[in-house]
Amino acid sequence: MKRRFRCPVMVKKELVAEVLAGYRVEVVARQQGMSPSTLSTWVRQYQDEVGDIVVRKQDEAKQMKQDAANFHELEHKYKEALKLLGEKELENNILKDLLKKTNPAALKDLK
Repeated sequence: MKRRFRCPVMVKKELVAEVLAGYRVEVVARQQGMSPSTLSTWVRQYQDEVGDIVVRKQDEAKQMKQDAANFHELEHKYKEALKLLGEKELENNILKDLLKKTNPAALKDLK
């Protein structure tokens, strides 16, 4: 005999909201270690009550996509800044070497 899957009503509504947001019943049920038929019953039972949860989850998904896009943009800017910094350091070293060769006394004044 299988055990009953007991959980609070709010958790049930969260799972129903995942299904209504587009995930397959079987996938969500197996992730939670429960029978798909139990989750299907909950979907029929709570589908009218989870509208606000579905909207919140969709908003969270949109925000996550925006955050990911911002992250990639910042990552690109960071890499570009590191590249520019490396070029400037190389340029500085080249100029210092040139200064050593042409006027060694001036290099002492820079330090």
